[in-house]
Amino acid sequence: MTDSNPDGSGPHAEQPLVTSGAPAAAADVAVVACHGRGATAQGMVNLLEPIYRHGVAFLAPQAHRGSWYPRPATAPRAANEPGLSSSVESVEAALESAREIGIPAERVVFVGFSQGASVVAEFVRRRPGRYGGVFLLSGGMAGGPEDELAMEGHLEGTPAFVGYGADDSRIDLERVAETGRALEGAGADVTERRYPGVGHEVTDDEFEALGSLLESLSS
Repeated sequence: MTDSNPDGSGPHAEQPLVTSGAPAAAADVAVVACHGRGATAQGMVNLLEPIYRHGVAFLAPQAHRGSWYPRPATAPRAANEPGLSSSVESVEAALESAREIGIPAERVVFVGFSQGASVVAEFVRRRPGRYGGVFLLSGGMAGGPEDELAMEGHLEGTPAFVGYGADDSRIDLERVAETGRALEGAGADVTERRYPGVGHEVTDDEFEALGSLLESLSS
């Protein structure tokens, strides 16, 4: 199923929101999933099939032309506008869609892979609060050395998982680790896992950790 974000602005306004998993009437947990550069919302939903659970709805926003922002994640944030702000609005619209079917923010888990991880990190930086969870897979907060990583509020014990491969040449590994520290400094309960011999991919261990969190939220 698809919906859209008619109230958004910037390049991602009017892009579809792909939904899957539990129907609205049966859902008590939601996963908001953000795809990587050059990928699709449907592809992200397909990637997460190993963690499908009873009662879990999946909501995946789509980036305009497959890219949330034009320049590398390490570029200054201003250089990636208006895409970065528009991506935050897309995530916020997905969160609102979850609320509309009766799922509060405390049972919404945000998952991002690669560039999508930067989008999720930027969303929680600008819109901090108590969420069901934050999973950053193979990606960290966007911004250059001049951009602060500090959150704009408190994450109130939100479970956060930062996972990345030690051999991933497509991301700034130190920036990802710094993102984990920023989340922790804002009050998140952070698990950081660096996987030896792993490149730019999602591991079985990450799927297991995410599945375990969803089960705990559903119980």
